[in-house]
Amino acid sequence: MTAVFLVCFIGGLLLAVRMMLYGVERRTADRRSIRYWIPVLTTFITVFGLSGYLLARTDERSDSSAALWAAVIGAGSAVVAAWAVARWAKVVPEHDIDDERYVLQGHLARVVTAIDDTGQGEIAFQLEAEHRRLPARALDDVPVGAGTEVVIERIEDGIAYVEPWVHVEQRL
Repeated sequence: MTAVFLVCFIGGLLLAVRMMLYGVERRTADRRSIRYWIPVLTTFITVFGLSGYLLARTDERSDSSAALWAAVIGAGSAVVAAWAVARWAKVVPEHDIDDERYVLQGHLARVVTAIDDTGQGEIAFQLEAEHRRLPARALDDVPVGAGTEVVIERIEDGIAYVEPWVHVEQRL
């Protein structure tokens, strides 16, 4: 019976890793839904395996008694997990809005009007099928020549703050 408990415990841990990597949410056409059975099953199997193994090894109980107590403990843990997931599913994020300044962060652009010592110039880039132009400033107020590839850091008040791609590439 010890082998069954160990297999359940290891299987539960593997299911927990799967849950951490892929999650339990899925998006439907109109809303998100939670697959409750994954965390409940994972909790039951893991706790059943662990508690059964510990009971079988430390107590002088019979295998059937250890399995029964492990099932009771696992079921109790599964109920707690179901309650926790149901409570978590009700939470609605308050601040799930992207900061507009950083929506284009990392986007490549090309300088069309040189960015001079005062830091003023203009860049052009393509966003989906649309060609756009924006006034630009260099991050470090260093002149950037026309035709230079740059990376957009942020956009504030309609001005793009950019850094030459060569500098970014060196850091990578």
